[in-house]
Amino acid sequence: MKPFKNLLSCAILCATAAATFVLPGCADTTGVDETAQVTAPAPPVSVAPSDDNPKVASNDGMPDFSDEPAFSESSPGQPSALASVTPPGPAAPPGLDPLRLPEPAPVDNSWRKQWVTDFEAAKALAQADGKDILVNFTGSDWCTWCIQLSKEVFSKPEFAQYAKQHFVLVEADFPQNQFGQPEATNPEHQELSEQFEVEGFPTILLFDKLGRPFGQTGYQPGGPQAYSAHLDDLKIARVERDAALDEAGKLQGVERAKKLDEALASLPSTFVFPAYESVVEEIIKLDADNTAELRSQYQDMLANHQFMTRVQAIEKLVPTVENPDSILADIDKAQADFGNDPRRGFVITMFRINVLNYFDRIDEVLKVAAEAIKNESLDADYRAQLYITQLRILNQSDRQKDAISVIDQAIADFAENDSLRMEFFLARADFLQKLNRTEEAKTAVAEARKAGGPAASFRIDQFEQSVLGTVAPDATSPLELPEPTTPKAAEKTASEASGESSAEISKPADSK
Repeated sequence: MKPFKNLLSCAILCATAAATFVLPGCADTTGVDETAQVTAPAPPVSVAPSDDNPKVASNDGMPDFSDEPAFSESSPGQPSALASVTPPGPAAPPGLDPLRLPEPAPVDNSWRKQWVTDFEAAKALAQADGKDILVNFTGSDWCTWCIQLSKEVFSKPEFAQYAKQHFVLVEADFPQNQFGQPEATNPEHQELSEQFEVEGFPTILLFDKLGRPFGQTGYQPGGPQAYSAHLDDLKIARVERDAALDEAGKLQGVERAKKLDEALASLPSTFVFPAYESVVEEIIKLDADNTAELRSQYQDMLANHQFMTRVQAIEKLVPTVENPDSILADIDKAQADFGNDPRRGFVITMFRINVLNYFDRIDEVLKVAAEAIKNESLDADYRAQLYITQLRILNQSDRQKDAISVIDQAIADFAENDSLRMEFFLARADFLQKLNRTEEAKTAVAEARKAGGPAASFRIDQFEQSVLGTVAPDATSPLELPEPTTPKAAEKTASEASGESSAEISKPADSK
């Protein structure tokens, strides 16, 4: 079996992921400067087998003395080699250890006294004082922008005075030790970060006194006054939400449903579940005949939430079993309950493929993908992703001949899509070259040139240098395929690719 990685916590692919082999980093940069957030660097995408136990170099900043000569003990009455070339130092003052290094300058962390680490305790304080809650998801000892935000804003007396009036402050810290390994993490902080899909640091989430989220941001320049003003702007969403909820309390039936919908529309869509699930259920009930077209919209949102909750529960079981049959049975049941929607059906297919690949059941992976591709209603982007997934898995398994058969099928399938045909021809050339079938590889490159046209000349030149000739410094291989799509990534990719959203609610998102 392969080392298991949490499928749902992987980076989300762009909506166009299925349409290209080589993908730059995909990030949601709405509203936040992508330079103002730090994540652990992702490894370069490669089809080469990975080293599951890479050597970790120390990053403690200390010099490596491994190559220094060893000093032997000197004979009685004779100075050591070191002493013979080193002049005597000044006498140490009484009581001072000459080998003791000077203490570093003290760091003033007194500002942290205003912050708590327990979210439930913060809710109790917020309810008692009538305040909102600010949670800072941070890597306090390694994240550059987190440290900068603390230095410029959170440690300043002006911000402390502002927060004292408006917020209960919570620090959800994810520190690392000097070797770059995670320190012990508060399980509650991990749970919060997963629930609210925190994908980069720093992420700042705002909650009301009941613990319901209403705002999200990250690093912002300008110091404490500018940051306080920025937080005030974010609080407008909570004010609008509360006003709509108050108005809804005076209404009945469909009119009440509309006002509840207005309340949710002021929030990022990712905040709706689970915090506002009861509001969603009430809207569905109030618009029983779908008069306001709210019932269908929110039923879809609720189904997606319940579906992903089910998939996450199944996923947690994967590393605990030696045989995937029980997992596959659970996936079958999830498909029966939720697979009537094309997006969810695609997520289930990709999840099944990931599970089978984890247990090295490659032939079954190919069978599942082949059956899915036969579905004539399957979106072209979904089909392309299925082909890409097969090629990546086959390459990792050194099954180049099988990969060429899959590529030929893909080329025929996308006969009207020159961009995809070009990429698949280049993939064909790469696999052929691995089999030392160089002349056939050159023919495949020529076909790629025909499909790509003049606009793709540089791209293909780079490939040809890399795969068939001298490696160019910046050459990019088309087989740097994206990882097989995870359930969460596939669900979001499918939603974006179809141009649909479960709710027309914008999300101010931090870049990863």
